[in-house]
Amino acid sequence: MVSISDVAKQAHVSKMTVSRVLNHPEQVSKEIFDTVQTAINELGYVQNRAGRALATNKSYTIAFVMLDEVAAVDPYFGQLVTYIADILNQAGYTMELHRSLDNDFHAIDGILVSGARESDDAQLNALTYPLVTYGEQAGAASVDVDNAAGIKLAKQHLVDTGYEQLIYLGLDLDEQFAQARLDGFLDSEIPVDQNNIYRIANDDHIARSLVQTLQLAPKTGIVAATDRLALGALYACLIDQQAVPQDVGIVGFDGIFIHQMGPLTLTTIAQPLEHIAEAMVSQLLEQIEQPVRTNPHIVLTPELQLGETTLHN
Repeated sequence: MVSISDVAKQAHVSKMTVSRVLNHPEQVSKEIFDTVQTAINELGYVQNRAGRALATNKSYTIAFVMLDEVAAVDPYFGQLVTYIADILNQAGYTMELHRSLDNDFHAIDGILVSGARESDDAQLNALTYPLVTYGEQAGAASVDVDNAAGIKLAKQHLVDTGYEQLIYLGLDLDEQFAQARLDGFLDSEIPVDQNNIYRIANDDHIARSLVQTLQLAPKTGIVAATDRLALGALYACLIDQQAVPQDVGIVGFDGIFIHQMGPLTLTTIAQPLEHIAEAMVSQLLEQIEQPVRTNPHIVLTPELQLGETTLHN
């Protein structure tokens, strides 16, 4: 088994210097750090986690709290958890998965949260650990996608490809992200008819039933607040023999697996989940190293991902 002594000998430094590189890299120069890291890589040295924790007074464990109701959301959370776990592992941390803020957190260095709502603000603010949330949350550092910009991007794409009447399938939720997506549709750069705005549960069956009651004129563009709602709209059009994308164009939001599940792949606004995970972990590790709690809000721009449910320029 490779030891610190072996690394020190390979790098021509003392064991104390190797220890500093491993546990307090901010205390060594970049040249020393690179030299020792090269020796570590060449020898395949793996630091003992218990020893590292003892030396730095850290547990090297992060709690990920997933508050989302799995049955009611698109399955972004699985992809997000995977990205976060991988990024934490690369940084030398393990991840614990929790499903409630009521859990007894112990032996952790920080907390990441997904799916928090305004009703969770008091509990979040009471936590004494470094904390970062996915989605803007009062009193907490956070990372989010620009929901309004994403919906505006969907509107613009539909207009640019020749769709004339726009319909919005929104979420019947009193939450910041749902309102932001509605605000994006209401943005005045492209005027819309308020009578063409519908707010429903995030359920493809409800969306399908609703769209089947609508009289869709030729060249109608449907902007859906989620891919699940967009799929419902797609099935309604196919059942009623509406030509998609020739007569009806449909754009979803999220771009996490569900958009590939229909008879036609959805054009969607894709969330950059890998970048979201990177930003969340980066913010949390900064808080761990500098324990003064700050609350920056990082907003990332989603991208239009073309599918088969809209015309293309």
